[in-house]
Amino acid sequence: MSESPLQSFTEKLAAFAGGQAGIRNPFVIVAVTEAVEHQVTERLATWATDPPAELADVDATIQPIWLDELLSETTVYKLAVGLSDAQNTATIRSTLEARLAEELVEEIIAQSDRDALDDSSHILMLLNVGSVYPFTRASELLDELDRRNVSSTIGVAFPGRISNGKLAAYGSDPRGYYPAHLIDGRISEVDLQK
Repeated sequence: MSESPLQSFTEKLAAFAGGQAGIRNPFVIVAVTEAVEHQVTERLATWATDPPAELADVDATIQPIWLDELLSETTVYKLAVGLSDAQNTATIRSTLEARLAEELVEEIIAQSDRDALDDSSHILMLLNVGSVYPFTRASELLDELDRRNVSSTIGVAFPGRISNGKLAAYGSDPRGYYPAHLIDGRISEVDLQK
């Protein structure tokens, strides 16, 4: 593995897509410095559309999932926009927190080939995870994908840090997510210059 967390992330995704066994589903998570999340998203989108070297010997497909775009497709988001006024803030927040992960995953499944979702050689790349925070978290999306029996390799670059094996988005309290393979380090601007 490379010393760059970005390179380690893509190499681990390629390894899982190539058949390496994972913990339950092959989930790979890397932390990203918040300031460069969108730059990392663009880099990963390019990686997904331009066959990367680490996938040269692997019969894999990559599907980028733009969570910021899917957000506006969910019923709960449309409801929240319709209710948006100062008096409904708590209701809107609790409704989004209760339903968003489930509806985002429904949209992912609806926009995907079910056969691909049943195959670990298919990589789902969840992009712009920060756009759905704090209403849902990467771990909630992964739990919902697992409940829906999605067996694809799933990559998540989330804005935050990994602390003692726990995920902490945007400086929040760290939460554990044990079934994922966590990449050491945190993607920063320096990694994008390589």
